[in-house]
Amino acid sequence: MKYVLFVATDPAGEPTDENPGAWAEKWSERGVRVEGMALTPVAETRTVRVRADRVLVTDGPFAETAEWIAGYDLLEAADLDEAIEVAASHPMATAGRIEIRPVEPVALGPGTGSVPHEGDVPASRFLGIFRTDPSAPAHTPGPAAVAAWVRDGLASGQYLGGERLRPVEDATLVRHRGGELLISAGGYTDVPEWVSGIAFIDGAWEEAIDYLSRCPMARSGIAELREFRTDFS
Repeated sequence: MKYVLFVATDPAGEPTDENPGAWAEKWSERGVRVEGMALTPVAETRTVRVRADRVLVTDGPFAETAEWIAGYDLLEAADLDEAIEVAASHPMATAGRIEIRPVEPVALGPGTGSVPHEGDVPASRFLGIFRTDPSAPAHTPGPAAVAAWVRDGLASGQYLGGERLRPVEDATLVRHRGGELLISAGGYTDVPEWVSGIAFIDGAWEEAIDYLSRCPMARSGIAELREFRTDFS
């Protein structure tokens, strides 16, 4: 089963000298970790909403929270127990917090498959993070509309794949504090705007924002655009 790990910061985290690169290598070699990548600081986020046919773009994240997503990893684990084992061994389970989210398989029809890429080399410039928005007008995007958006993005080279996630009620939070492993239900932060999916978006900022604004989910939720880090030596 597929799981997405959201690697998040936490002001209450504890210092650690563990190497995240060694963690990634270990679980990649075992075939459990499929891929993963760090994101640039949350302050560089652009947030996109569509309300009454108006495209609203703001600088910064959807909300100011002490905990924010610093990176993600995709796992192919046997079950939640194995996903917890992997998350618990991540250095950021000590320095920050790890949210485990099961992937919700979705079939949108022919011509909507993800573009394959190799390991941790980002195939796209951005990660699009979709969130729910309880304050948004009711709008349920149909599968046909989502499929059309995906196919348009694949044709233009702007969309390179994505994952739909199970509801936040199915999330598991993993932390190490004071030498104790803490496992609880819920997301990495307690907000009503929980992450519902991710997408890999390519292009310049303006192109990526325009493509996200045409996503059906931008009408009923919030779309954050986060750039992948490429400054590793």
